[in-house]
Amino acid sequence: MKDANSTSAAVYQASISGDEKNLQQTEVNASQPKRLLTTVDAVAIIVGIVIGAGIFRTPSIVAANSGSEVEFLGAWLLGGVVSLIGALCYAELTTAFPHTGGDYHFLTRAYGKRLAFLFAWARLSVIQTGSIALLAFIFGDYASQVLSLGPYSSVIYAALVVILLTTLNIIGINFGTGAQKLFTSLEVGGILLIIFVGLFMTPDAGA
Repeated sequence: MKDANSTSAAVYQASISGDEKNLQQTEVNASQPKRLLTTVDAVAIIVGIVIGAGIFRTPSIVAANSGSEVEFLGAWLLGGVVSLIGALCYAELTTAFPHTGGDYHFLTRAYGKRLAFLFAWARLSVIQTGSIALLAFIFGDYASQVLSLGPYSSVIYAALVVILLTTLNIIGINFGTGAQKLFTSLEVGGILLIIFVGLFMTPDAGA
């Protein structure tokens, strides 16, 4: 009789422990970010980050500082190889240590929380903000060529585009990803158009 009671108590305790574990797992799953992005959304975001609007400004700078066409194309090829190596490194890291923390999580595991915190603070205050400002001014320079708003036209356009995109991301992730896919499509289409014009619509040298 005593053995039966002990067995029943053990089973009851095990069921309680199992329920607690299931509850804890449910709470953990509830606190994790929801998977709202599709594969197409993720690809659009990555392509938009990698290419960036700077692609319409930097080629002329690289060409101006290159001695020949071979050197110009070689510089872009080298940059592509370096970017591919970095992408493969990130792919391996995210596969080995999947975590929503991204760079912060990797640096925390490798060098501790202090250095990871400094990187996160620099990313918030300098890296991302500087990149946003640069791309906004590039947009402002090109938009001013179409419709000038005065002596501070580039600044006005840059401020407006930052406010607009920030608002879209605040509204919700669906609006943000939709805008990202639209802008990435326009960006890639613009690059393809430039390539087509450069290859097939070169002006006559004798003209």
